[in-house]
Amino acid sequence: MFRRWLGGGIVVAGVAAVCWPGHPARALRAPAKRALVLTQTAGFRHSSIPVAAAQVASMGEISGGWQVTARADTAAEVAEAITARRLKDVDLVFFVNTTGNLAFTPEGKKAFYDWVGAGGAVVGIHSASDTFHGDPDYLNLVRGEFMTHGAQVKVTVYNQDPRHPACRYLRASFEIYDEIYEFKNWSRDRVHMLLSMKKHPQRDLEGDFPVAWTNRVGQGRMFYTSLGHREDIYDNTTYLAHLQGGVEWALGLKPGDDTPGNPIR
Repeated sequence: MFRRWLGGGIVVAGVAAVCWPGHPARALRAPAKRALVLTQTAGFRHSSIPVAAAQVASMGEISGGWQVTARADTAAEVAEAITARRLKDVDLVFFVNTTGNLAFTPEGKKAFYDWVGAGGAVVGIHSASDTFHGDPDYLNLVRGEFMTHGAQVKVTVYNQDPRHPACRYLRASFEIYDEIYEFKNWSRDRVHMLLSMKKHPQRDLEGDFPVAWTNRVGQGRMFYTSLGHREDIYDNTTYLAHLQGGVEWALGLKPGDDTPGNPIR
């Protein structure tokens, strides 16, 4: 389905174009932004990874906003991809359901965080928060760490910033069925909240439970959504509107507030 390190992009097959109000499909054109997709897993490997990675590439091609120019699935490919030389050719690094400690060399790790601080865009889906546990640099970037989850469940999610590209086409609240994460080392006052729940996903307890947010590190932008476990969620138009808007914000294609500590809505 994919070829790696193509000079002119990647051809994607087998993924249907999904559209929603405000995001009509457009003729393919040469996109300005270039994306690297990481799918390496040093822990649990989600069966949805091929679907997620294909949809990410398809959305970028259809919208014209970005093009996946490289994908790294294995430790060797990640080590090759995360270098100062490779990152010069990338605008976005996409963590697609990665888990565990990825194969960043010491030099590659420094190059990555230098690249982020200089304006690189980072997007994480679902288990991107189950990646690099205990690494203070990664936690400073993602600002939340997977702790646990219960059975897959339908939850009510609340839109925390209706003007943000990641939330603009979403209702004030909506229901979605997925594997819902609980987090540690997370605080609303350290992120800009996009989506949250008012009840615990497993227990009928009221509170403030995060689902998606943004963060800034230097000039770099990070968008994270904890949704994305199931294959069928990549056909869900609400989720795809959320995901595309988040990518567009991270790449600086669409403006959106990123002030930490926005109030509960």
